[in-house]
Amino acid sequence: MTEAIVAVLLALSVAFVLLSCAGVAAMRDPFDRLHFTSPAATAAPILITAAVMVEEPLSSAGVKAVIVAVLIVATTPVLTHATARAAHIRRHGRWEDPQIDPPEDAP
Repeated sequence: MTEAIVAVLLALSVAFVLLSCAGVAAMRDPFDRLHFTSPAATAAPILITAAVMVEEPLSSAGVKAVIVAVLIVATTPVLTHATARAAHIRRHGRWEDPQIDPPEDAP
């Protein structure tokens, strides 16, 4: 029974990653692509950790899987923000929005 649960959890994880990859490939704008990276970066590690915990509850592997999943889920928003900021700077040449924050030498 546990093998079936583990297989379902891992299959769901792979499905999240494949759908996220399809979404990234379909979008043209880098900011739209970032939205599709979230399921692969959050749901997939949680499902993989759940599969490890079903197979190896409260073991060394289970504890390490939980720690890794917590780190991945905690740092994903920071990586997404840094990527969006870099894309914005590449597109506009600077971080400030010229329509909101006009240059100081503008009339």
